[in-house]
Amino acid sequence: MQQVLINTLTLYEVFAYFFLYSFLGWVTEVAFHAITMGKFVNRGFLNGPVCPIYGTGVVVILLLLGEWVEKPWLVLLVGIALPTLIEFVTGWALETFFHNKWWDYSGRKFNVKGYICFEFSLLWGIAVLAVVEVVHPAVRWFAGLFGEIAGDVLVGLCAAAMIADLVVTIMQVLKLNRKLKELDEVAKKMRVGSDFIGEKVANVTLKAEAGFAAVKETLSEKRERAIDAIAAKMPARLLNAFPHLKSRNHPESVELARESVSRMKRKKKEKADDSQEEK
Repeated sequence: MQQVLINTLTLYEVFAYFFLYSFLGWVTEVAFHAITMGKFVNRGFLNGPVCPIYGTGVVVILLLLGEWVEKPWLVLLVGIALPTLIEFVTGWALETFFHNKWWDYSGRKFNVKGYICFEFSLLWGIAVLAVVEVVHPAVRWFAGLFGEIAGDVLVGLCAAAMIADLVVTIMQVLKLNRKLKELDEVAKKMRVGSDFIGEKVANVTLKAEAGFAAVKETLSEKRERAIDAIAAKMPARLLNAFPHLKSRNHPESVELARESVSRMKRKKKEKADDSQEEK
């Protein structure tokens, strides 16, 4: 692997840089969201501590630039164009094949379908320039510490782990979509019942209106229990990792799921607080 050359990189370097930058990208995402959200969020599409979009971006830039990597202005331009293209294609593919929008820049100026925006494209360029000029020398040194056999074994293990993670994650996404569909069906059934009762009781006396309120409250409790039962089986990590997730097929169900997760967390906290008070 260390004997095969692709442009200015060996095959070993291609894989080693991919995995190292995927990990460093994940660390950056976690640190950024810890600052902005005040809590740990396991970022990224995969379960493991990797964001492959970062590894892919840096490796492709290094391969494209080759010996031209020494020219900062060119690194900046390619750093703006390539990650923006990767982000657009990735966002489009995830929504097309999994029917969910995992991030959304629609609220920012100069965005394209919410997948990309000028602000983040410029930040990508600055980040890539900083990586190439500051971070990459240290990454190159670290990757060079391993001998041919040890390096190939480590790269192979990382590849096997990422493939297994990808399979598990795809299964989770498919499960998420199934549960969102179930939530959508529950919500529709509950709306039918609520609308029917509302139409029948809307013009009755105040006494009947009070009775309707009690019936509606009971229906609301049943609805919450039905939704919570489905949401409890959903991969909550994906909902936490992508706070702007939108479902193309079941848009209302995502919000129902988020409300359910928050409600279950609140009940769990209240139960823990009650236990503490009893002690």
